[in-house]
Amino acid sequence: MSSLLYLSNQELYQLQDQKTQTIDCHAVSQYKKNVQEIKQRKQWKTMGAGAQFMGAVTHDDPYELAHVFPVDAVLTEDQQMIYAARLQDGCAIYIKSLLDLQQPETLVLRNNEFIAHHFDYDAQKKRLIISASQGHGLERHLCILGLDSSRIQYVTEGECQDEHACFDPQNSDIVYYDSCGFASDHQGNVTIGPKEICRLNLKTGELETIISDPRYDYYKPRVNKSGQLYFLKRPYKSQYQRSNPIKDIVLAPFRIIRAVISWLDFFTQRYTGESLKSTSGTNPAKARRKSEEELFVEGNLIKVEKALKQNQSAGEKFAGVIPRNWELIQYSTSGEQKVLKRGVLGYALDKQGVVYYSNGKYLLAVMSDHTEQMLVEAKLIHKIIC
Repeated sequence: MSSLLYLSNQELYQLQDQKTQTIDCHAVSQYKKNVQEIKQRKQWKTMGAGAQFMGAVTHDDPYELAHVFPVDAVLTEDQQMIYAARLQDGCAIYIKSLLDLQQPETLVLRNNEFIAHHFDYDAQKKRLIISASQGHGLERHLCILGLDSSRIQYVTEGECQDEHACFDPQNSDIVYYDSCGFASDHQGNVTIGPKEICRLNLKTGELETIISDPRYDYYKPRVNKSGQLYFLKRPYKSQYQRSNPIKDIVLAPFRIIRAVISWLDFFTQRYTGESLKSTSGTNPAKARRKSEEELFVEGNLIKVEKALKQNQSAGEKFAGVIPRNWELIQYSTSGEQKVLKRGVLGYALDKQGVVYYSNGKYLLAVMSDHTEQMLVEAKLIHKIIC
């Protein structure tokens, strides 16, 4: 098996010859190192007796580096990897050799106001198509970036999220991606619509919706070397809940009290390291168990134990934790949807016809003869690169 990469728990891994290793992304490690060095230089302001006297004592924020991690990667034909890293409110794109991981990386793009979320690579024209956003905005649009240029050209726009773009191997001017619109009411509540699969001709600008249904999300399209379209499908769940005015009025005083207590507790923890809330009556093991039973995956709440039991009951040899109605679909030109696997979080297609997929617990391979092989056990692999 050739080199296989995957993203899990904000880390990039390489699987080769049945061995897994973490790939050090220089942009990520260097950024974290710089942040720590800056904090150390400023420690004298926030530590010691003087800082306590002045009321300037602060404690480390455990989420300070939560938005510093590799977000996507692609492989090139010359045993190199192009990866994008989220650096808090900005991003960086680098080229890294897989033959010599210690070799210096080549910078493609560094931008402090531009966040890359997903991308694909066109080897013929040596360019990337990126799903990007400006800061923390909801809108995500597609743009083209040549490897030999820092010029970014946007090809989609509007109040929408355009993501998971991929080039058609037979015609790199054709791009498939998923898109969903969103809207807000007079109160500012935002609802995100169902995802649909679109096809865009970069040369002519022609845009076509391939498949759309208000009951489902269709997302993460991929095209194999023969032009066969694949994508994931799951039931659509609106992330917007209508409010009940009477209920809001009744609960308003309690919500205000809870907000004030939470605000006081936050500052007490920040400056004293202790919480105002008593923990003597809670069971940490029970709280941890509950958090492990429920997970938010791509904006959807997953009942882990329930999904695992359903997959086991269905006879899955390597049962995962993703609900069975998250399906990997093979789409024919006549519109027929063939379910290849159920309970799928992420997948990839290689040139030999092997389908790699993750079910939230394992990374597996479906060979051309339909036999299935477990490659590695890893939680919530959302992106596979081959």
